[in-house]
Amino acid sequence: MKRRPTLEEHLASVPASIRCDLLTKCDDLPPGAAAVVGRFFAAVKARREPEDAPSAACFRAAAASESTLATLLRTLNRHAPHVSTAAARAVREEWYVRRTPKAPAHRNTWSESTHVATWPPAWQALYPGLRRARIKDSSRRRYVNSISRCAQLVRQGGADECLTFYTAWCLTEAFTATDAGIKPITISGYLHGLVALGRYGGAAEEDLDGLRYMRDILKDRAAMGEKRKIASIHGIMRQGGFEYVARRIGEMREEADGLPDHTARKELLLQTIAICAIEINKPARTGDMARWTIGQDLRREADGAWHLHWEQEKTGRLTEAGELWLEIGETLDELILGGRPSRMIHLRYREVEGMNWLTLAEDARPSKWPSERVNTAIGVPSHDLRTLAADYLRRFDPERAADLIAAHLGHASQEAGESYRALCEGDAAARTWHRDREKIAAAG
Repeated sequence: MKRRPTLEEHLASVPASIRCDLLTKCDDLPPGAAAVVGRFFAAVKARREPEDAPSAACFRAAAASESTLATLLRTLNRHAPHVSTAAARAVREEWYVRRTPKAPAHRNTWSESTHVATWPPAWQALYPGLRRARIKDSSRRRYVNSISRCAQLVRQGGADECLTFYTAWCLTEAFTATDAGIKPITISGYLHGLVALGRYGGAAEEDLDGLRYMRDILKDRAAMGEKRKIASIHGIMRQGGFEYVARRIGEMREEADGLPDHTARKELLLQTIAICAIEINKPARTGDMARWTIGQDLRREADGAWHLHWEQEKTGRLTEAGELWLEIGETLDELILGGRPSRMIHLRYREVEGMNWLTLAEDARPSKWPSERVNTAIGVPSHDLRTLAADYLRRFDPERAADLIAAHLGHASQEAGESYRALCEGDAAARTWHRDREKIAAAG
């Protein structure tokens, strides 16, 4: 009978500091963790790759199943947080594609078992209770469809499979980001399907209460006619204007720093941070933003400076921000690194050159997507930040503001900024009259 390797033998290829930590906490390791971690670091050494920035090939070599990959990522995140798992995101997506069955040959064919097969294992375990429940077939079918919509986002990494408030919140955020114009009442219906699954499947009531709470919030929004609560430009000003946007960037950065590199939530946060940061530097139209290309519209120099220069779709005219502020460049570095060590920036820039700046792939996001991300982050669409920038310029220097606004916002003609020009001229006249009045008072 073949002897099974010991824990020490499994971990022979693991770096000493990580191996020591794993041996110390061996009682808490999930089954198979030592073996898959050992295979992973053996692949890293065999391929002569940096320990803290492994490629997707190392994750593929170590994990022969989706569950094994999940065990590897959880173990690395807990015991080797310095190891970037950004490259594992592509490997996870490969497993999702394998697990997702092909579409039925006929559009009208609906199979409950086909839907359930795409659910996370924990949800599949609850399904027998839903199947035995004394409810109408039409109700169960509606629940299954709703659960499958949620499962699709879980497969993509937009949320985890725990039936809790946090999962409901992440799903709501992801539905809002990926489905333009989706109604709160629709998202509420999806969450209600999860509530039914947990209720009939025997999930903990205290966890389901969190799902119900988020579901009811969305129902209340729908009842009040709120498709999306958008604050006015005056509301943003009361919160601090661009200072508020900068604070939100800091909060999102803090959240992103605490997430594993392979999660969809971290990727979404890094994209949103970069969009909001550029909006502070030079507010652009959302359609232009969505199609920028790295190396063409956004260019990084060897010294780390980023430059922005693009042709506006609306006007056909070229506009530019020149060299972006240092802080803005740092957010772009973080976006393309995705959690990898900063020393990899030049290699990563070469890898993604010619790709869309948000997806880091050939495909671009829909034209309204950047504005939707701004709206989710700060409560107003991106166009309001163009108005905010114009308002700053108008208040600071009304005599020259009209021309500055036209240049900053990329207006094609004087008529395009006529409303701004009228406001600027009124402010300039008021300021001149204030100075003259003080002179008259002093002379008298």
